[in-house]
Amino acid sequence: MKKGQKIETAEVRSEPLKTEYKIKQVRDLIKDYTREPLRNKIIFNIGINNGIRTGDIVKLKIEDVYGKDYARIRESKTGKTRDIRLNVANIKQDIIDYIGSKKWNDDDYLFTSHKDPRKPISTTAVYRIFKRLNEVSGGQLPHLTAHSMRRTFGYMYYKKTRDIATLMKLFNHSSQAITLRYIGMDREELRNNLKDFEL
Repeated sequence: MKKGQKIETAEVRSEPLKTEYKIKQVRDLIKDYTREPLRNKIIFNIGINNGIRTGDIVKLKIEDVYGKDYARIRESKTGKTRDIRLNVANIKQDIIDYIGSKKWNDDDYLFTSHKDPRKPISTTAVYRIFKRLNEVSGGQLPHLTAHSMRRTFGYMYYKKTRDIATLMKLFNHSSQAITLRYIGMDREELRNNLKDFEL
């Protein structure tokens, strides 16, 4: 793929970011190529560190997160409550800096729409941000979409813990096979994970 070639994200198959380098690459692109880098960094860091859906990220309210280490959310798709971590990747401080000295009410959305500040930023707007990152990566991140945040959390969590049972619960999946496929853990990687195992 040539540098600068446009990628149509409608056809992009979402995949996780499988290395710390790729994660850093996305953070750098957010900083250099998006209009609201701090906001977008917070969205990205919440996503990859908690594995919640984009629709749940955009519905966060200031009262849920301001100055907190954890936030309790109700997942829109499942209706289940769950805690998300804000005391990682500098999220807590970034939120404080992002809100800054703005006047706000507790029930204001953290990430507001430019058209109507009483409403949250739309998931479509977040998808557009990731489409832009995909395009400016020069073909280096061909499978990057907003959904990659959730998959990246799953992939990295599994690589570090090998705890598939917790991931299944978090993702509300019915089988390990579904979860492994969802996080992009293919046969070759599973084989490599076992290569040094011998009894």
